[in-house]
Amino acid sequence: MSVDTVGCAMAQNSNTAGLVFLMSLLAVLMLLAATPLHAQPFRILRVNIFGDGNPINGVEDSREQVIVDARGQSGLADQRLNSGTITCDGKFRGTAMVVDTREFAPELKGVILMSAAHVVYDLDKKRLFRRCKFHFMGWDEVAGYRSKIDLKNMQMGDFDPAGVTSVAEFGEGDWVFLYLPKPWKKYNPDQSLQAREFSFAHTESYQQSGGEFRLFAFDSSQGFISESINCTVIESKKDDLGGGSWAGQLLDDCDSSDGASGGGIVAVINQRYYLIGIRNGSHWNEHIYSADAYPAGPPQGSVWNRRSNTNFGRAIDSHLLRVLDQYIQALN
Repeated sequence: MSVDTVGCAMAQNSNTAGLVFLMSLLAVLMLLAATPLHAQPFRILRVNIFGDGNPINGVEDSREQVIVDARGQSGLADQRLNSGTITCDGKFRGTAMVVDTREFAPELKGVILMSAAHVVYDLDKKRLFRRCKFHFMGWDEVAGYRSKIDLKNMQMGDFDPAGVTSVAEFGEGDWVFLYLPKPWKKYNPDQSLQAREFSFAHTESYQQSGGEFRLFAFDSSQGFISESINCTVIESKKDDLGGGSWAGQLLDDCDSSDGASGGGIVAVINQRYYLIGIRNGSHWNEHIYSADAYPAGPPQGSVWNRRSNTNFGRAIDSHLLRVLDQYIQALN
């Protein structure tokens, strides 16, 4: 969606503005080509809304609010209702996805969530939070849609809260399975997603068959769960910003805002939704977006490029599926 914020007066200078935009884009591409990928510093940010890089026509934003009436009954089995927010020690922390566990243990009494491990850690104090709660669909003020997280029974990746987050290796262990012993009162098992390993070697045929990638995550600026549609999702390789430094690193251009950590990267095909990854954060190249010129990182609407400005996440793979199975069996 493009939002026109400049009015008719700016349209009179569209040719000049377009030329300036093209010259700026060419300069960025030349800088990218001249900079070895292994020498490129990058930083991590958790907010990214991509676009065509041209501020004149507004910021393109592919997010849509997942709309439902929390008080009604119709439509509550919609698979888009698959996530919520986590608060810890009274602080909002991020997003979590509701995992469908019926294929592993149909009689499991509680609910399994998946999120990014850093969501349940106080990164300032370098320790696990004491108490965390899950709010289905972010409805923290609606009775019947919250549940306590059992932090003593979680399964986490190799995540070090004292580790450095601004390196390409960050993210491999930034995942966690969380257990809710008592689901929220209005829990519906159809409001969950099956976790699946996606073969990105078949992305082209998948998309030709009508498949699509999306991101479900909380948008703290608006206060609701949003659905970012028509995303590009690829595996990181040696020549991109992630450097292919660990297996299962995904790069994506799904628009998101503060609160997206732990959100779900989802494959949608034939009206079925499958959880294929978890959002960790975002990288950008400081040779292009220097800290002096861009202290908050790339401006909203910047072009997505796997070598200069991208989100990243942790893919669901065979290892995580085995861990999930073992975790559920131990709880059951």
